[in-house]
Amino acid sequence: MNTTPPSFRIAARALRQLGAELITSDDVALNELIKNAFDARSPRVTVKINSPVDSSILEFLRDQLNANAITTRGALEQIDRAISPDLDIHRRAEVIAAFRANAGGTPDLAEFIGNFLGQEYFIEVADTGVGMSADDLRDRFLVIGTPAKFLLKKNIEEGQIILGDKGVGRLSMMRLGARAIVRSKRRETQQWNKIEFDWPLFDDPNAYLGDIEVKVEDDGFGPSNEQGTQIVIRDLAAHWNAEKVGAFIQRYLRRLQDPFVKSTLPYPVDVLLNGKRQPVPSIPIWLEKCAQFRAVISFDPAAVDGSAAVLRRTLTWRDATSPEIRGWTAKELANQLGCSVETLKRLGPFTANCLWFNRQMLGAADVDRTRKTIADELNLWCGGFAVYRDGFRVGQTGGMEDDWLEWDSGALKAKGFTLNRYQTVGSVSISSRRNPFLVDAANRERLISCPEQKLLKDILGEIIVSDFRSHINATKEAETRIAIAEESTEESLRHSEESLRKTLKTIDEIGKTVPAAQKSKMAEVREALRDQVDYVRSIKNSLQLARETRVELLELANIGQVVDIVIHELSRLTERTGELLVDLEKKKGERDVIAVIDNLRTQIVATNKRIRSVDAMSPAGRHRKEYYDAVTQIRNIASGFKNRFKRHDIDCTVMVDGAAPDRKVEVHMVRGLIAQALENLLSNSVYWLQQGVREGDAGRAIEIEVDSKALTVNVSDNGPGVDPRYAKEIFRPYYTTRRKGKGLGLYIASELVEYHGGKLYLNETPDHDGRLRTFTIELPKE
Repeated sequence: MNTTPPSFRIAARALRQLGAELITSDDVALNELIKNAFDARSPRVTVKINSPVDSSILEFLRDQLNANAITTRGALEQIDRAISPDLDIHRRAEVIAAFRANAGGTPDLAEFIGNFLGQEYFIEVADTGVGMSADDLRDRFLVIGTPAKFLLKKNIEEGQIILGDKGVGRLSMMRLGARAIVRSKRRETQQWNKIEFDWPLFDDPNAYLGDIEVKVEDDGFGPSNEQGTQIVIRDLAAHWNAEKVGAFIQRYLRRLQDPFVKSTLPYPVDVLLNGKRQPVPSIPIWLEKCAQFRAVISFDPAAVDGSAAVLRRTLTWRDATSPEIRGWTAKELANQLGCSVETLKRLGPFTANCLWFNRQMLGAADVDRTRKTIADELNLWCGGFAVYRDGFRVGQTGGMEDDWLEWDSGALKAKGFTLNRYQTVGSVSISSRRNPFLVDAANRERLISCPEQKLLKDILGEIIVSDFRSHINATKEAETRIAIAEESTEESLRHSEESLRKTLKTIDEIGKTVPAAQKSKMAEVREALRDQVDYVRSIKNSLQLARETRVELLELANIGQVVDIVIHELSRLTERTGELLVDLEKKKGERDVIAVIDNLRTQIVATNKRIRSVDAMSPAGRHRKEYYDAVTQIRNIASGFKNRFKRHDIDCTVMVDGAAPDRKVEVHMVRGLIAQALENLLSNSVYWLQQGVREGDAGRAIEIEVDSKALTVNVSDNGPGVDPRYAKEIFRPYYTTRRKGKGLGLYIASELVEYHGGKLYLNETPDHDGRLRTFTIELPKE
């Protein structure tokens, strides 16, 4: 009878599943191995990636050769083109010679490719840290979840770095490749020791973890002053070509260290691709110069620099000569956050840095970079506040993939400007010693949820962000423009009535001259026009009601703007009906008369479409938020201008994220918001394109581009453009350079967009001729 007490048994494949759950990407896996090297007190880490020929092409050619679908000559030609450009001329010649020497037949070449893939492709992570003895390898490295680092953190010394404590980072090896060798040596011994891992063995569904033997073996002697660890991974799971290595450096590795901590030492990670060192750039000084402001946040429950404050914010605007400083005492902070002073103490001290960029004004006087270059670099660093423990980033915090502060929930939106992750580069510096309760989650991607983590989140996500928002809003000039808006509305209504009378009179005159057989068509035209007359009268009634109920005159200005759009079409129709009346007097044949009347009907249909496109801007429609596809709406608005574009030979293009507008961008807002601004911008573009085009351009063009990430709509044309000196002035009331222009269109449009939480502005990055040509509608982000 078996008297052994029951206990858990672990299937071998559970280790593979555990690794897949905790190590979520190749970037995370490689980063884990790098961090382990720093935990071993290595001053530097070297990452060697060997990939002499594009491995995806080699795998394809091997399959083709085995299937006799390609000749050896054809395969060699493709291999020659697939050799990595990082190889020097001597290594390149060696690789070519090796393949040719083994190309006696298709089976031989296929077999050589298989061997080549297994031997020549590897990732090596090497350090000169304290290393491991044979006992360390057995008792610590081979113990998944070992508490060694966790216990070490309990008595960590000042300045000592312990980035991990879960004991699972070594599982990164199986994520990167099927085979691995770990070599290590301590300084006090002469013996190198190694462990070889064959990870597919752990996939056996019938095997238990204890069934698979993993041995620690001797691996030769080394000098007594030699120490460190080398991990070599082969049979790689991914194709580590130049593009993938570059993406890892740009997206992940360069952000491993806190960008706000300046060091005279070179970056501590050396990456070599096929023996060639790859640059690992830090955040450039010129990007920092482009920020609108920089802020430093200091928190110390024992008081900041001996003052009464436990939280202090120092904010410096780009052109300011001195910073703005604010402090909070422990009592103030505890009351605002609804927490105890004891919780503040448990959080421990931290420092945060922040750069805020207004993306509408990317650039600086002493920065010689294009707007695209600045935006591309900013995109690599933005994402809000990244958490850095002991100088090294925690997971993917502070990136666009992780909104740990919930910045994009809508609570951080400011009128006119917005404060969100897409505009912010920030860091929070904590340490294992000073912040022991801030612990990484098991998957290494962020901090684990606990009272101290929530407090950190509340300080940055509520106190500091609210403070930033008030500063951003304070920079806006407060101007009273209600009287001007009212005058604009009154003027629009007067012109409306005059244009309506003229249009109706002309339509009635045309109706008298047409043959009897065409009377029904004219009745249809007259009825359609009277529907639009009723629509304009309903707007007039809304205006009267708004006055009686003391609605803000900014609201009345929008009513007048709607009238302007409708009357613009009716006025154009009036001009066209006058032309048609002259045509009818000249036409003698019935066929000619029918063609003219059909043309008039076409004009009425186009006018109806235009008026329907602005219906959402009516007083009732403007306050009704709804979910809808902004791209469809923008395309419909542009379609409403189709006839005007055709008359003036203008090519109008609508794009989403630089591609065709075949995807949706769902928004939740007042539908008339885009329509109000876009109508005005397109009308202006049509006018100015008639005055001339940019030097060197032949045709007239308008581009409307939706940025789904930034939630912006950019409208550009290749007309004369705007002098940068007047980038702000064009939005001021009554400022115009148009003949007979009122100078109120852009002002009213910008006021209405801002009134609903958005922003309309002229992008201040000039074209090659120094002129500005791009307007941006920044939509509310909720």
